[in-house]
Amino acid sequence: MAWLLYFLAAVALFVVIAVLWRFFTLRSQGYPVVVRRLPNSDGRHWRHGILKYSGQAAKFYKLRSLRPASDVVLTRLGTSIVSRRDITPRESAFLEDHVHVVEVVHRSTHWEIALDSSGDTALVSWLESAPSERRIPRH
Repeated sequence: MAWLLYFLAAVALFVVIAVLWRFFTLRSQGYPVVVRRLPNSDGRHWRHGILKYSGQAAKFYKLRSLRPASDVVLTRLGTSIVSRRDITPRESAFLEDHVHVVEVVHRSTHWEIALDSSGDTALVSWLESAPSERRIPRH
């Protein structure tokens, strides 16, 4: 019976270490955003997390996830901005006042990303720095 307690304690310790590792490593490397997949009703299914940009992809890591990999991947050439809007009164209950919502489409899947103006600038810069499809060599 004692071995079961040791095993459960080891599993709990592993989970705590994994959560802390994910939180502290990603927090310092990405941009805080709130994301949801569309269609969704007003104020539903928003997920807090970090958006981490790399050369060809923006990876979203949910705040409350234990996955070592990203939860959503947006490729640069497959993503475009559709629209921007202010947050709704219902969304203002859990989103900060200075954020707005950017709708993006990635390969026919629509997403909304709530971020501030600096985050919007970072997203636009990342998308615009992609090479034109005409300049990509085809083999």
